Amino acid sequence: MSKAARATVMLLAALSFRAGGARAAPLAERPEIASRLELYRLWAEDQRAFFAQPGVSIAIVYDQELVWARGLGLADLETGRPATAETVYRLGSISKTFTATALLQLRDAGRLRLEDPVSRFLPGFHPKGGEGGEVTVWNLLTHTSGLPRDAAFPYWTSRSFPTEEQIQAGLEGQELQFPPGSDYQYSNLGLALAGEVAAAAAGQPYPEVIRRQILAPLGLAHTFVELPPASAGLAQGYLPRRADGSRPRAPETDARGLTPAANLSSNVLDLARFVSAQLSGSAERRLLAAATLREMQRVQFLAKDWGSGRGLGFLLWRQGGRTLVGHGGWVAGHRAQIAFDPATKVGVVVLTNSDEGGPAEYVKKAFELVAPAIEKALAPAPKPVPLVAPERFVGTYHNPWGEETEVLLLDGELVLYDHAEPPAADVEAALTHLAPESEGGTVFRLGAGPRKLVFEMRPDGKVARIRLDENYLYPADCGALGPDLQCTAH
Repeated sequence: MSKAARATVMLLAALSFRAGGARAAPLAERPEIASRLELYRLWAEDQRAFFAQPGVSIAIVYDQELVWARGLGLADLETGRPATAETVYRLGSISKTFTATALLQLRDAGRLRLEDPVSRFLPGFHPKGGEGGEVTVWNLLTHTSGLPRDAAFPYWTSRSFPTEEQIQAGLEGQELQFPPGSDYQYSNLGLALAGEVAAAAAGQPYPEVIRRQILAPLGLAHTFVELPPASAGLAQGYLPRRADGSRPRAPETDARGLTPAANLSSNVLDLARFVSAQLSGSAERRLLAAATLREMQRVQFLAKDWGSGRGLGFLLWRQGGRTLVGHGGWVAGHRAQIAFDPATKVGVVVLTNSDEGGPAEYVKKAFELVAPAIEKALAPAPKPVPLVAPERFVGTYHNPWGEETEVLLLDGELVLYDHAEPPAADVEAALTHLAPESEGGTVFRLGAGPRKLVFEMRPDGKVARIRLDENYLYPADCGALGPDLQCTAH
């Protein structure tokens, strides 16, 4: 491990991450993980340098443990201030995941229902074109409301954002683009209104809702709902490079009424804690009930190409056999991305301070290089159970319909081979492997799943029948089947 990598490990070991029950050795110290982290760091350094990006900060978590965090490059090109794990960046649309989390907390507390019409909380909400039904809180969180992408103001041009009151007043001139729930349209306006619904349900201003329900419980001292103070160490955002290689400084913007959709700022250490809260199986370390977390992280509306879907406030997509949950963000020369795999509890946070920062590439590479090493290191060591006299199980079996299944001994392992029609092109993939439950026993698990297969034996040591779930297979030489579907002769 390089000196820089060792310094990073020592820094991370000293950081308080509210993990509790610390491991005997941090994951980053395990050689197989440390080597992958070093390879990832080298790639990330090359990626940033090749594209001349100012700064990048990255964090990787496993469940409640911060595995690695690092800053690369500069937070400010003019002053030479380095980017670190503590550097604060604008989050853009990642703000929407905080808004969604707060709304689900209020739902679980009985303050609202996802089926509630938005007009219950915002009495002035009566957009045109609502003949197809009322817009619900669920519609806002899944971007299926039919609302336009943005409020009725040119703020992405003027950089002057409207207030909450102006946004709601502007709804009079806007109309739904499709009946609620019938289609998908990403909407900053919808999530801005979702924040106002949260405020109305909680009886507090939106910033206070986020501080009280999320920032304070998780100890996110470097996450800001309004623009961060000068002392926060906010990275300077930069616009795309010009032809001469220079980078204009991005102007500071305050999203004001769009705050629930785009205004939060944070650093990778705080966001790592936020991601860990979405992964936690411990009631003491999560913001929401386990069932609610699963609900948020489940596809609620599937894209027409089946390539991705919307959860409640989160985007879901497939990458290399994984289903990832997360969100991206952009505002004022900052690009950001969070992503986590609920199945393996690995999460990645990437914050950058340039318009073409490409945080998704850093996330993708982290899941390719580092996540498999973490998963392999934490996988329980297999405890193989030796087969005893497996030949007694080998043979041809059939069900009452006459369909045959073979039990084979292949490479010292029992497998099931079904006579498919047409025959399977990939014969190996079509086999079902049988794992013995105990040495010398007759109970086997099918593959890695929970289903079990039981060989019921005759007194002479031969197989009488195979029980699979509630049904049976019989040896080919069993004889005729009687009315009770039992062999009438052996």
